[in-house]
Amino acid sequence: MTDSGKTKTTRGGNREGLRKVSISRIKREMSDVFYLSDDLVITTLDAQRNTTADYPVSIDGFSAVIMMAGEATVSIDMQNYQIRPNTIVFFNPDAIIRTVKCSANAAAYVLAFSKSFVNEIQIDLSTSLPVYMRFGKAPVLEVRREDVDEIRQLFQLIKTMLRSDKERYRHEIIRTLFTTAFYIITEINQREEPRPLKQGRSEVLFDEFMSLLQQYNKRERNVGFYAKQLKITPKYLSAVVKEVSGKTAARWIDESVILEAKALLKYSGMSIQEIAYHLNFSTQSFFGKYFKQHTGTSPSRYKRKG
Repeated sequence: MTDSGKTKTTRGGNREGLRKVSISRIKREMSDVFYLSDDLVITTLDAQRNTTADYPVSIDGFSAVIMMAGEATVSIDMQNYQIRPNTIVFFNPDAIIRTVKCSANAAAYVLAFSKSFVNEIQIDLSTSLPVYMRFGKAPVLEVRREDVDEIRQLFQLIKTMLRSDKERYRHEIIRTLFTTAFYIITEINQREEPRPLKQGRSEVLFDEFMSLLQQYNKRERNVGFYAKQLKITPKYLSAVVKEVSGKTAARWIDESVILEAKALLKYSGMSIQEIAYHLNFSTQSFFGKYFKQHTGTSPSRYKRKG
């Protein structure tokens, strides 16, 4: 289950082969696979079909594992985690994953999905951000048996739709089911961590930046504006945001604007010119160039496709 190999130096100084794995490769090489083009794959994994026990892998996309039986020790970015039944493990794109050890009866569901698929999901930024940040720092979530049962039922429904003959709205149906699963996990996350983790100065600044972004993203796309509101320099804001989230402030701004634009194009009924004005672009042409630069398609084509 590998696309290519390269050599990586670990923190301990050892060199080991790191295998890059694409979602299309998972689709082709795993058995019992359900998929939506190269954007979404659901499959099962057991101790006998686990290549991460032989070498570390890095998946080109987001992924999640729901442990159903047995136990395992998994290394994620060089840190070990104990995985038992009724736990969910989340992997951000390009995380380095390796199975250190697992029991003979280990079995799990695996869900992998592309970045572009995530971009198509209509989830509010304020909802998705705490989950994204939480699993970047603490990727293992212990849940109740009934939680796992609910998520498994959703997975089963997604698998049913992936094999159904309802082709016209298949993508929309699956996106809706995926969004449902996301909100269930979000609620579980909030239930399991009722008290916020202690934050340092960088985390506080990042939260303040994201709050401002939710408030002003329809009219302000300049890092300098947000830095001024926070009474810091643009360079310092960019450094802090990159340190905390792994993304630059400019990228967060662009992603939030594009998310808003996609929602308006799909659901608002507004014309492209009205949307451009609503998002404070000087002209429809400038909005079109900005949208295509960040999505690879024009607003008109995206609107027709939606």
